[in-house]
Amino acid sequence: MAANRRSGPGEIDLLVHADGRVVAVEVKTRIGADPLVQMTREKRSRMRDAASMARPRPSRIDLVTVMFDSSGATIRWVRAIA
Repeated sequence: MAANRRSGPGEIDLLVHADGRVVAVEVKTRIGADPLVQMTREKRSRMRDAASMARPRPSRIDLVTVMFDSSGATIRWVRAIA
């Protein structure tokens, strides 16, 4: 639906249709470390604030992590993080 959409003071990386719903998706990428550690309580709160101002309003906020290491890339989709 949209990428890098400004929503109030924040930004939503992706706004997608998934499971019959509108979902806001945050994408985090790291080299050699788990990107999930970047998801602090403060970041989740900012994501909720941005999602509440988005139109169409997402019913869920998910996280996609991409971790690169010597064996390649690992991609993970984590549902309902905020």
